[in-house]
Amino acid sequence: MDRLVMELWGGGRGPSTFRPAVDVYVAGQPPVLTVELELAGIAVGDVDVVVEGDVVAIRGVRRPPANERRAYQHAEIEWGRFERRVQLPDRVDVDAARADCRDGLLSISMPLAPAPQPARRSIVVRTERDPG
Repeated sequence: MDRLVMELWGGGRGPSTFRPAVDVYVAGQPPVLTVELELAGIAVGDVDVVVEGDVVAIRGVRRPPANERRAYQHAEIEWGRFERRVQLPDRVDVDAARADCRDGLLSISMPLAPAPQPARRSIVVRTERDPG
């Protein structure tokens, strides 16, 4: 109830339209397509990376602070569920894809393949502590 009152009278924070920033680029020889997302404050276990046809979907959630009784003086950090979808070229080698998360930056690297690949695959996100 306190939370509802805080939100109605401007003292609280409601759900946001959180949308992490994304960069997509091709570099290297052989060429590798890289998708990078800013995911500061998001646990790797709260992120799912799936290739669905010619799209890589990155879904997750940035959870709000556990302390619900904060009286914010200024609040800009967004939280909540998010999904970013990135169109892929039809020749990405998903089997050779790698996803790493370091210092709040998720980097998904997918070599370009000589031929189109299967429709749906999951990619495991690794951290510095889990080099895999």
